[in-house]
Amino acid sequence: MMDKKTFKITFNRLLESSVDGLTNEQKIKYMKKWIRDYEKMEETTTNKLITLPNSLPVDSTEKIGELVRVKLAHIIRNHLLSPEKVRVLQDAKHCKNLFDINYPMLKKVTYDSPLIEQRTVNGYFRYWSKPVTIHNENYLVCNDWYERNRTKFITWVQSLS
Repeated sequence: MMDKKTFKITFNRLLESSVDGLTNEQKIKYMKKWIRDYEKMEETTTNKLITLPNSLPVDSTEKIGELVRVKLAHIIRNHLLSPEKVRVLQDAKHCKNLFDINYPMLKKVTYDSPLIEQRTVNGYFRYWSKPVTIHNENYLVCNDWYERNRTKFITWVQSLS
């Protein structure tokens, strides 16, 4: 791995040197790639894991939608949702208070209308395309998550353990 000082020296050396066959545009292209690679390396070395009880590590840099998808799959697989919890997760007000999301986290799939219509709220897809099965019932899961919801979601996951 390259430390900041070595990176800066290498970067400046390339910028100032004349390399046969490379135009200034090509040099800049290579330098941009090096910068991206360096930033990725820095990101992975500073990446922090938050460990929740019951072996539920949470990657703090993981996008919120992916975090919800992965953790909810784990929660369902391990039967951590009681029928009562499933019921309250279908209530918009409860979900607004619990997660600060604008829609119910779960929406029970009905068979009297197409799934695509059930996923839509005011012309926008607000639920996952693939339903999840909880207690032998199919539910759509809200996809309208934002970074501001992360802390509340993690707190909720902790409460299930």
